[in-house]
Amino acid sequence: MSVSAIVVNYNAGELLGDCVQSLLDNGVTDIRVADNASTDGSLDRLRGRYGRHPSVRVLANPSNRGFGPAVNAVLPALDRPLVLVINPDCTLKPGALEALVAALAADPDAALAGPRVIDGKGRFEAASCRHFPTPRRAFMSYSGLARLAGRFGALAGVNTPGATELTATTATEATSGACMLVRREVLAQLGGFDEAYTLHCEDLDLMFRLREAGWRTLYVPAACAVHVQGVSSASRPLWVHRQKHRGMARFFGSHVAAACSLPTRALVRLGIWLHWALLWPVKAVRL
Repeated sequence: MSVSAIVVNYNAGELLGDCVQSLLDNGVTDIRVADNASTDGSLDRLRGRYGRHPSVRVLANPSNRGFGPAVNAVLPALDRPLVLVINPDCTLKPGALEALVAALAADPDAALAGPRVIDGKGRFEAASCRHFPTPRRAFMSYSGLARLAGRFGALAGVNTPGATELTATTATEATSGACMLVRREVLAQLGGFDEAYTLHCEDLDLMFRLREAGWRTLYVPAACAVHVQGVSSASRPLWVHRQKHRGMARFFGSHVAAACSLPTRALVRLGIWLHWALLWPVKAVRL
């Protein structure tokens, strides 16, 4: 198959092996696992299970380099035209990769394709098909007003109304970062992922830069992936909580702020860090 897969692992436990097996079941013969200094034994278990498998290669990083740097370090070694970037807590359903490849083959103006993502209980993840988070859309989503978007279109939030009903491949602004099939040459031309994002929002940043460069992003509901969220995050919840908000702030500053008034910029930045502060005690209690 014309696809290389990159899996960035950090303490994903048994799910890492399940991810790799789903890639093999979907016909991937070039799987690169970049481990960011996991401490849960997941890398050792993977080596025990696939250490001699010709399709699986492991890069053990001495420290947690972050998601973007780990992917970027692997990219120069790849020579296949398509790259699947997939989280270690994500598995592909049978036929999913074939559907993603077919979608890109049918649309030469598209550089990225993402599947319909469901959680471990089969519930649709709204991030599968979404808009970029402008201040208005983000406010509608966080305030709950977006629930009325079906009756009042102006209240639409970040999530795409009616996405759960889509059955045909659809151009969208953004898909889920848990599983992305990307044209390798385009990803290289853009310099890979922005390494200033340690964790979270680097996927949105990439899709935004793709659009700025004239490429399209596709949502492919015929492809399905199961995403069990929060496994890697559970070992460092406060750190992950901060990185999420750092990512939001960077995305806003890099791609949205210039089009906003000074008061709006101040309110958005205040809102991001106020949200971080309000949820910090909740995350701390879960330690």
